[in-house]
Amino acid sequence: MKILVVDDARDMRMVTEHLLKKLGHEVSTAVDGEDAWAKLQEAEYQVVISDWVMPNLDGIELCKRVRNAPFERYIYFILLTGMSGKKNFINGIEAGADEFATKPADIGELEVRLRSAQRVLELEDTLAQKNKALQKAHNRIQQDLVNAENTQLSLLPEFLDTEHIRSSWLYKPAIYVGGDTFNYFAPSADILVFFSIDISGHGISSAMLSMSLQSSLAFKRGLYGSPISAEYIADMPSIFAGNLNKMLLGGSTDHYLTMIFGIIDFKEKELHYVQAGHPHPIWFDKATNTLESIPINGFPIGLYEGAVYETQHRSFSHGDKFIVYSDGISENESALGGGLLDMENLYQHFAEIKQSSAEEMIGEISTNWLTKEQMKSLPDDLSVLIFEFK
Repeated sequence: MKILVVDDARDMRMVTEHLLKKLGHEVSTAVDGEDAWAKLQEAEYQVVISDWVMPNLDGIELCKRVRNAPFERYIYFILLTGMSGKKNFINGIEAGADEFATKPADIGELEVRLRSAQRVLELEDTLAQKNKALQKAHNRIQQDLVNAENTQLSLLPEFLDTEHIRSSWLYKPAIYVGGDTFNYFAPSADILVFFSIDISGHGISSAMLSMSLQSSLAFKRGLYGSPISAEYIADMPSIFAGNLNKMLLGGSTDHYLTMIFGIIDFKEKELHYVQAGHPHPIWFDKATNTLESIPINGFPIGLYEGAVYETQHRSFSHGDKFIVYSDGISENESALGGGLLDMENLYQHFAEIKQSSAEEMIGEISTNWLTKEQMKSLPDDLSVLIFEFK
């Protein structure tokens, strides 16, 4: 092993150096703690054998410096001392010493101490290698999660701004990827299909199911029961929910989901939707300047085989808004005060910005209702989807 001997007494340094070389070790010397500290910056040593009492920097303080320094490898520290007493040994241990040896040095005692050092250093090297491998795996997994997050975000729809409707949304997973998702698509010029879902649980399995459904529900036409056209859409949301419920119950997943699924008929100015365990949507009526939380309850999807779903119908006019959100918002304290963003408090927050555009409402939620620090460490996935009718 490569050993640094530290002692202000020249004869003691020479004796200890001689004994260590007889044992087959590579040895360097330092005249005090400061000299030793300088040498430790210049070369790598596996063991330091230091006298306790020295000028400039004693053995205890040198040991503390070594323990507090970010050396790449562990340095085994042996204190040489002629002092005895419980308090001295406690001080040495608190400073970070691994072993104590009597002074003057004895070759037999040094050999035993260095065998212990060899075992500890080999163990430290093994642990260091495993930690490096774990860190490498952690970095790879973290990069994969970042890539998965980017993929999930890329699947979310662009904001709408057509002659019929404007949309805006906020999405933030609690940990990289989330179980919340939403989407909308237009099978014809006069129809818009949309859904907002929240998969039970957190983490990778919830996110995988979320991403699968987000990208596939638009194409699973069997769930709709009939072609997506004006003559069928009034009853389609309840049919869709029932068929999706059967699909999840018949699959291998243990997850269930809550959902708002709807179809907007721009020609007839009608919204048809189903609520399946999702938080109650909020409706803003522009003509009367009123806000309403719609207290319709339905069964979550994938929990109960006999669940029956009912389609809700609502007419809309220019300036009306339909607000859909996941329950993740309710687990956050409002940055504006008033407690958690749930129930009556959440309704009051929306009431204060009801006249704002969909885009302005989303900006208010993400910058004023919640702080940057809250957005970085959400307790649950957060999604808000707002439709503003023209």
